[in-house]
Amino acid sequence: MRSTLVFIAMILLVVGCSQEPEREEGLVSALNPRPNILLIVADDLGYGDIGFNGSEIETPNLDLLARSGLRFDQFHTLPTCSPTRSMLLTGVDNHLNGLGTMKEDKLPHHEGLPGYQGYLNDHTVTVAELLRDVGYQTYMSGKWHLGMEEKQRFPSAKGFSNTFALLNGGANHFNDLGTNANVPKASYTENGMPVERPEGYSSDLFTDKLLEMIEGGDKQSPFFAYLSFTAPHWPVQAPQDVISKYEEAYAGGWDDVRSKRFERMKSGGLVPRELDLPARSIDVPAWNKLSEREQKNEARKMAVYAAMVDNLDANIGRVMQYLESQGELENTVIVFMSDNGADPYDRSQRNAYQEYFEATGVNNEHENMGAENSYLFQGLGWAQVSSVHLKHYKFMLSEGGTRVPLLVYNKALVSDENVRDQFASVADITPTLLDLAGAQHPGTEYQGKPVFPMRGRSLVDYMTGRSDSAYAADEAVAFELFGNASIYMGEWKGLRLREPWEPANWKLYNLANDPSESIDLSFSEPEVLQVLLDKYATYENDNGVVDEPSDVTAYPQVPRYRSLSN
Repeated sequence: MRSTLVFIAMILLVVGCSQEPEREEGLVSALNPRPNILLIVADDLGYGDIGFNGSEIETPNLDLLARSGLRFDQFHTLPTCSPTRSMLLTGVDNHLNGLGTMKEDKLPHHEGLPGYQGYLNDHTVTVAELLRDVGYQTYMSGKWHLGMEEKQRFPSAKGFSNTFALLNGGANHFNDLGTNANVPKASYTENGMPVERPEGYSSDLFTDKLLEMIEGGDKQSPFFAYLSFTAPHWPVQAPQDVISKYEEAYAGGWDDVRSKRFERMKSGGLVPRELDLPARSIDVPAWNKLSEREQKNEARKMAVYAAMVDNLDANIGRVMQYLESQGELENTVIVFMSDNGADPYDRSQRNAYQEYFEATGVNNEHENMGAENSYLFQGLGWAQVSSVHLKHYKFMLSEGGTRVPLLVYNKALVSDENVRDQFASVADITPTLLDLAGAQHPGTEYQGKPVFPMRGRSLVDYMTGRSDSAYAADEAVAFELFGNASIYMGEWKGLRLREPWEPANWKLYNLANDPSESIDLSFSEPEVLQVLLDKYATYENDNGVVDEPSDVTAYPQVPRYRSLSN
């Protein structure tokens, strides 16, 4: 496996020795008029799960991209899968593009509301459509999760000329089983037609399919490739040979691993030296309070999760090696990100999962953990490790749920200043890719139908050093999901989480000094908070955000530690 690492290290060494383009020329002029674009998305990968962010998990290919490309340290998504992906591929707010809430979490009061259909609606145009229109080959392999009931919702109808898609939000990583009794079998399509799932581990399979598409494509045209992994999304499963690498890595427990990750972050300058690691959640027991059996099972579970990340990294290396062998790496912009933070929920006691486990013969005995007939969740204890110092995790608009890794790599980006520490968001990706390709968004009409304009903006000037940030100090960017809300402006963040997580009032944080969101400044800086609230009210009105009833939510329970039963 690590032959890929050595190969890529040689590539990047050559790249690093290449003459750097003049800063004022920027990235676009250093590339061919229309570079290849490779967009890679990990699923539920926490901020601290990658080596360059302090993890003990081996991610050498991503680490090399982080050192040799651009690393965004203040990049934010929405806190769950499909809303993030809807904004990623359109640049349009989720409340306008159809994912005001997830399809799986639609409640009666969402029915009939514009922007809350639960799929990517007809009032958007995707980056794939616009790149296809200017001559790009457009490929998609992996998780879609933006519409599955009707063919016109498939990726093949949204601008991708060649597709191999898991339509669902998740699935077994080794076979065609779904996620619970409500979705017992996963749905796969190839170029818009239902197909049986081929054999293979998910990340390997999706990578194989993408490489087949590129190999069989028109070599005279640039390509846009969307590689959408399902790892490390539950069920937590991985190839046994990779799991074996981590069998002893987590015996010390979550307190020890989290503390070591944090110290490596400090050593690497990722967090201020004076910052303290927030205390473990009261809903997570101290490791030494677990029984020996519980410790053994928990350590094995995290070893499997680590193997999922390790395998994902190896597959990214495979793609880069292929591009180099074809002479395409130098003119390919690679973008890597996660769709949200780590998932803390253990759903194993819910009826739909209990029924599924019984029907499929799930075996979670220690020796079988990670196999295709096991079914594990990362759980709160390890999800907190993935977030490290950041507050909360998936489903929450706290930093642990939305602040994720973003890497952008190309030869032209190599410089001594490769960290971008100002705010950027998932809404900015489509505008950036269009800018790189020299393509234009149509604004409010596309092929005779009304569409929403993008709310995001291109990051190209910020990436190339022609501007110090993507947003002015007084510009605000807001998000909402499940009744939780956030708004960013400069170093400030306003956050409103609903009960039962916190009292449903707005809090104010200065992220430059307090990335852990530990110190509420709403009482000491009321004028700043009021500015943010006024801007949020405008956002809410402009994007059709619906007030969620205080007594109704898709996720009413606070995640808690649950011991494995075996």
